[in-house]
Amino acid sequence: MNIKQVIDIDSETESTIKELLNLAYEGDFGPEDWEHTFGGRYFIGYLNGTIIAHGSVVPRKMFIDGEERIVGYVEAIGVLPDKWRQGFGSKLMAEITEFCLQTYEISMLSSEERDFYSRLGWQQFFGASFVQDGDLEVRTEEEDEGLMVLTRIKGGARDIKRAVCQSRSGDSW
Repeated sequence: MNIKQVIDIDSETESTIKELLNLAYEGDFGPEDWEHTFGGRYFIGYLNGTIIAHGSVVPRKMFIDGEERIVGYVEAIGVLPDKWRQGFGSKLMAEITEFCLQTYEISMLSSEERDFYSRLGWQQFFGASFVQDGDLEVRTEEEDEGLMVLTRIKGGARDIKRAVCQSRSGDSW
């Protein structure tokens, strides 16, 4: 698989990626999920000229332990179902992980597939998560277990006690 990193995509590529993600997420990938991929870097996996994998990293303003940070947030990781368990997702995430390490001091993602990401160096988030909506911070305890962190800060993920993201349409985390 060849992986291309791009900032902008044309409408045909967008349509192909949306179809791939809809299949990968078994019909549970909507317009708001797609919007969450905007503004960052797309990672597109090609096999014999066909798009088979996608992921993106978007810069998001967050407050980590009270300090404003730009966090690399991983979104919309997917591989065509007929290509699952063949190493394509791991190859895609290895490149995304390397990009995150080179570009951001802290990166995060939310997933139920924690074992997959931990094999690539991502760590379980052990702090408390919140969503900021205007002046109000709302505790999102139900999100804590799915959050994972990749960081270059001393102490790693275990030293992060509190993470606050901005509210957005759909899933905030």
